[in-house]
Amino acid sequence: MKYKLLAAAVFAAITPQVQGATPYVLEELGNLDYAKHAYVTDANEAGQAVGMAQGVFNIVIDIAELDFEDTRLTNAYKDRERVFENRDEEITFTLDDIENGNINGDAQRFLQDFLLSSYADSRYQKISSNSGSEFNVAIEYNNPTQERVIYDVEHPDYDGGLTRSVENILTSIAEDGVKAGWGSAPYTKIQFTEDGETESETHYIRDFTRRGFVMTNTGERVDLMPTEVTYGGISGAYNIVQVSDGYLVVGETSVSIASDSQESLDESCDGDKLPVEVCHESYVNSSSRALYNRNATMWRLDNALNVTDTVDLGLGIVPDEDEQKRAWRSTALAVNDNEIAVGYSVVRYRDGDGITQYPVYYKDGNVVEFIDEYDYRPGGRAVAINDNNIITGYAIKRIENTERSKFFYHNVATGETVFPTDFFKSSSAVATDINDNGLIIGQGEVETSSSASRRKEAFIYDINKDTFTNLNDLLPCFANDGESSFPYVVAEAISISNDGTVYGTATKTVDKRDAQGNVVVDANGKVEQESVVVSVKLKYNAEGVVEKCPEKAQETYERQGASFGALGLLLLPLVAIRRRFLNSKCFIQ
Repeated sequence: MKYKLLAAAVFAAITPQVQGATPYVLEELGNLDYAKHAYVTDANEAGQAVGMAQGVFNIVIDIAELDFEDTRLTNAYKDRERVFENRDEEITFTLDDIENGNINGDAQRFLQDFLLSSYADSRYQKISSNSGSEFNVAIEYNNPTQERVIYDVEHPDYDGGLTRSVENILTSIAEDGVKAGWGSAPYTKIQFTEDGETESETHYIRDFTRRGFVMTNTGERVDLMPTEVTYGGISGAYNIVQVSDGYLVVGETSVSIASDSQESLDESCDGDKLPVEVCHESYVNSSSRALYNRNATMWRLDNALNVTDTVDLGLGIVPDEDEQKRAWRSTALAVNDNEIAVGYSVVRYRDGDGITQYPVYYKDGNVVEFIDEYDYRPGGRAVAINDNNIITGYAIKRIENTERSKFFYHNVATGETVFPTDFFKSSSAVATDINDNGLIIGQGEVETSSSASRRKEAFIYDINKDTFTNLNDLLPCFANDGESSFPYVVAEAISISNDGTVYGTATKTVDKRDAQGNVVVDANGKVEQESVVVSVKLKYNAEGVVEKCPEKAQETYERQGASFGALGLLLLPLVAIRRRFLNSKCFIQ
């Protein structure tokens, strides 16, 4: 968290003294009317929040660039026909319909799925910056919610609208509303003729894959350029705090290129089979052979958003001569007023020759590792730090032959690291934020099945009282009618203010809408339903009392102390990008 408040204890929710509403009151933050899902990524003490929307309706497909005799496209259509047949339904569109511009909601969904599955092939239109998720829109929750265009551009090939080929991420918001984040360049079309061929083909290229920025309240963008910009470079801004003379922003930037990767790139990218730009990007995006050395970075900006200093926060190892041939990485995910940053870095494993990644903090020019490598596996993140220099995050522990995430807090002054008891022994629990009053929030698994996709729900933990609580237990049991179940299940807690206000994501059931935004009805004319993700604000109520909800027939997780409700939750299509929450068990080369 960013600023201290002279507030009394804000969390008496477990033992309230005055009868009133529940300890937390939920309200939706809102969404764009042209998107299905909404996620919050950060909020400030003033109640301003930022996030992203997914499931954008009516993304424009450049039909002129599709080859309707392409076996990849025709095979994809046959696969979609079988999907309809398995539902005892007849497919509602043909490829001829699409070619003639007659595109319904099912055809729109088919085209978007096809282009996402073809993302790695540079000959196909891009409707996202990566193959892992649909296009997302950066948004501000400022009543009404509005889109913030970062690097995208309007183009006549998309009916004069945006290309929708970029990543748009607002990761953090300062107390005065200045925002930080990162984005990718839009894809543009070029013509390329393969060596030995006579006809050219369209290929899609872009200038860079990730660039950090800060943005004013009026939407003016200031780029945080990488140190190493060859092939576009990489930079990312993951947290911003306002200080007396301006702002501190932390993230990462490419600082150099690994010699082995450069040698391989030079040998491979000859421009015979593919445009050199396409080949270069394959190296930039490679997870098996990283191109850039990327170091944790802190930018100091003045009040006019001029960068006055760029500080390389360092790396947890000093590579020897052979190790310098490979690329290594450290990242800062959050910073406090005291200029202590937290994140993760490669380190020497158990002081040997092996190199792996662990949570760290960056202080006074040092990269400090604090997780016991003999008790916890490589991986994890330090994700947030309050102004009392208490860090929170998660580390990886092997439990019942499976690697699980376990959240922690670490006191920089004392060097003590604590792993509190969470939902149950083998539950993965990840912290996402901490406020100055010692309240940690996050999300954890609430069922004991051996499935790899256990349900997750949000939690709040009080360091001072050592109490761990499912946030859903601090909400009403029933909807306003007093009979229906409460319509929301809070799956992620993302940001917490010093007054106890929590921002996160929840699911609720709504009328189903197709890829064009049309309400879907079944064969009998009945409106179908679906679960969507919404951004929510949970306002703390000091006089609230925990409601005693009716017991379920079967609990979904083992009880731990407090009486937790057994609320159901569909597996969420949660995106990988969150505020200070990046790839839970990622090993860095």
